[in-house]
Amino acid sequence: MDQDVAPAATGTGLLSAEAVRALEAISDPVLVAACSGSVAYANNPARLLLTREDPARIHLTGRASTAFLARAGATRRPLPGVIAVKRGAGVYRYHCRGCRLNRQSIDPLVLLRLLPVRDARFNLLASEAAMLRRELAERERYQSRLQSLLRERDLLLADLRSTAQARARAERDRDAVLAQLYRAHQAERERLARELHDEAGQQLAWLKLRLDRLRREPSPTEVGAMLKQVDAISASLRQVVRELRPVTLTELGLILALNGLVREWSDRCGIPIEFQLSGTTVPLTPEIEVTIFRLVQEALTNVVKHASGAGHVSVTLQYARADVTLAIEDDGPGLVARLAGEPVPEERRAGSGFGLAGMRERLTLLGGKLMIESPPGGGTTILARLPLTGG
Repeated sequence: MDQDVAPAATGTGLLSAEAVRALEAISDPVLVAACSGSVAYANNPARLLLTREDPARIHLTGRASTAFLARAGATRRPLPGVIAVKRGAGVYRYHCRGCRLNRQSIDPLVLLRLLPVRDARFNLLASEAAMLRRELAERERYQSRLQSLLRERDLLLADLRSTAQARARAERDRDAVLAQLYRAHQAERERLARELHDEAGQQLAWLKLRLDRLRREPSPTEVGAMLKQVDAISASLRQVVRELRPVTLTELGLILALNGLVREWSDRCGIPIEFQLSGTTVPLTPEIEVTIFRLVQEALTNVVKHASGAGHVSVTLQYARADVTLAIEDDGPGLVARLAGEPVPEERRAGSGFGLAGMRERLTLLGGKLMIESPPGGGTTILARLPLTGG
């Protein structure tokens, strides 16, 4: 087989008639293939093994087949290997032994002796390996997607927990503010009720007694006293109305309203008072202005009711970059309770309007702070600080 032979007229084109007869006499399946993979000849056992149709339909395929043909075409000694045969839409693998058939051709022919049984196990392993690769790739994609979903779930749970905690804090803050507002409104109503009862109510009762006595014993002197009583009742009611709604604050602004308030208080009580303004004034929110005005009102009321003997009072309003500070000082005997919120005797708290606790609640609603200083030597300083944002 190592000699060159003339082509035969049998359709093989590359093998002589003698070579064809010799190959047909072999009982094992034999193929003659070029190193490129094209099949030049198949004997009858090979045709029966591979296909019962035209042998031209037989073709070796795949890099493994080409590599094996190249190795086998370079040697005369039979080499074991595997080739892949393409039949229609399928590919089948066979064990074989191959060696060079001729030596001078540019595309040497290789004589292949096929094993009579197709390597089904090899096909099965290859199919299972391909399936395993697909399953591993799919599993990896699934694991990646699962990890992504788990991360998204963790982020969502963390966000939900944060939102729930923020909502709980907001609800607690809201409840606290509502409770403070309720207490402040109740204290306001109680204070106004006390003012009307203690001032206007008692004066009206006294006026009724005088009118009854005047009906029995007319007297010009009594009429003059009654007119003064009516003026006092009117002044008391005007004071209550002013406290309900500080009209001067809306009409004049905070600074002029405070000037008028301290001047009127000093004229009414006969106690000298000094109003000072520090820093550069900036616009304040209506809530802060009303709170400052009410604090000055309450502090001056407490001076009259609880600081008997005071000879001088000062009110200082200081503007800063981030907050505004209000300080009310008197030189009276001092307070029993030195810090806001400490217990105050009931008899002193009854006539003090909001009292220190009410003043603290006003400030707390706006994010402010209240401090009370009353040293043993006498005198009281009320210091209130409010952020300019009002919260």
